[in-house]
Amino acid sequence: MLAALFNAVPGFSQSLFRWPLVGNVGSNGATVLVWCNGAQPVRIEYSIDSTLAAPQRTAEHTPQQSEDFVLKITLDGLLAATRYHYRVVDAAGKAVSPTQSFTTFPATGSDAPVTLLFGSCNRGTLGAAGKTFDVGDTLGGNYFIHLGDWSYPDVLVPGFPNSPGSVRQSYAMRLDTAYAITKKILSQMGIAYEWDDHDFAGNNGNGAIDPTLKAELLKAYQRYQPHYPLANPEGGIWHSFRIGNVEVFMMDSRTQRSPVDSAFRDGKFAPPAGHSMLSGYPVPGTDQRTWLLNAIRSSTARWKILASQGPFNPALAPLIPAALLVGRPNIAHETAEYWVGYPSDLDSLRSLLKTDVGRNFLIITGSVHNNLVDDGSHSVVPEFVAANLDIPNSFLYDTLRRYGLNVFTGGQTNGKSTIGRIRVETTPAHRLVVESFDEDGELSLRYVMSDKSSGAELAPPQGNPLVASATFSRDGAELLLELLAPLPNRATVTLTDIQGNEVARWQMEEGTAVVRQRFAAPLPSGVYLGKIVGAGVAVKFKGEVSK
Repeated sequence: MLAALFNAVPGFSQSLFRWPLVGNVGSNGATVLVWCNGAQPVRIEYSIDSTLAAPQRTAEHTPQQSEDFVLKITLDGLLAATRYHYRVVDAAGKAVSPTQSFTTFPATGSDAPVTLLFGSCNRGTLGAAGKTFDVGDTLGGNYFIHLGDWSYPDVLVPGFPNSPGSVRQSYAMRLDTAYAITKKILSQMGIAYEWDDHDFAGNNGNGAIDPTLKAELLKAYQRYQPHYPLANPEGGIWHSFRIGNVEVFMMDSRTQRSPVDSAFRDGKFAPPAGHSMLSGYPVPGTDQRTWLLNAIRSSTARWKILASQGPFNPALAPLIPAALLVGRPNIAHETAEYWVGYPSDLDSLRSLLKTDVGRNFLIITGSVHNNLVDDGSHSVVPEFVAANLDIPNSFLYDTLRRYGLNVFTGGQTNGKSTIGRIRVETTPAHRLVVESFDEDGELSLRYVMSDKSSGAELAPPQGNPLVASATFSRDGAELLLELLAPLPNRATVTLTDIQGNEVARWQMEEGTAVVRQRFAAPLPSGVYLGKIVGAGVAVKFKGEVSK
């Protein structure tokens, strides 16, 4: 199988080893990564015209053997929020790649509609390989955020990462032109990528690996990915980027991670001082935990998104001692791979997110091979897990609930693969619509966040996608209730305050999709719980009046 990965791109000349891909996208520029087969000079042709009839052209670039014939070619002077088409041509002007495309970002700080796709855990060798990327092709994405475990080289590349050439092979596998992520995603949008354990240095990999190997892995990421500027290139791959009025913080939970095993002593979970997922080893310059907290604190973006490889949810913490108590240390160690296994990191971020900094904050996570959502009841801020792009489903949501751990407010209960999508909406109100779709294109989970700075907080569906949003007006006099589909039967809506006192009750007729319910008197500030109950319908929602 691996031999096939090193064939030239079919249908074009032998100049390229892999199709080009785009990253480091901004409002006026982008970086095109071109992986060549040799030292033949190439350039990029690009235009807003899909036919490339009269394209702009970059200067000619000649790849060097010392960089494995990889080029990073900058496109600048681009228009904001515009789709560009591009291709690689040789010195004679002959196309040596297919024509591909990407969309530049809106101007930094501007409120503009944007669609981001995201997910983790794709192996590309399974029976359903790539079906979610076929679905992703239909979701209107402007950009793809990969949360790690891309191609599982520790399973599929012999000797990875220690054998000579195996790290290079891992990147060749990720960009295999026969796989749908290349054809359906990378061919039409830019990518931001962070590794997790399987694509860093092996299952549950950490910073205890040989420093020479760690340096090689960091160098390979910087060579083979068209990434944004790294906050500390000698320390790891953490960084952030702005897209309109959204800032995304990309993590590195592996390079400086303390080994999980060091947190277990005498059969108990007892992390020693300095046990950290973000800064377990000294690095030149600023460590990741310091950078992350400062970057979040100083962000001026309306929306902030933390892209974390593993779940943040603090409510998973009791699972570690419980698993040890019943003689399941494997489950305890696996859970300790997530934020709850590194209390100093978790507590630092949790404390910050409980302040005003946590407004309009979303965490997207991967790793666990399941699709989950929490409305902030357990995760402090909303958390959306999309972790099964084409890997077999772990059914984690079902397992947790079976043992009485209802620590996510919604989750996937079937075995299908899923891909995540975030839509930034600006009219009629600022909000993030976070969704996942399965390999058949069906909606899996949906959560909607409205801009808390405007005084309206959105209620999520409690594991049932019927409720799209429940938004109170700033004065508490009205509730706007929106459904994903018309109500199948007549139902009763009951609204209570957080103490359980009923404050309103009304009927919704069959076929209703949107209702504006005005109250006899404006509701006071506080959290309100709602229920919609009828024949075949039992849905909960939550919202807040914030005056």
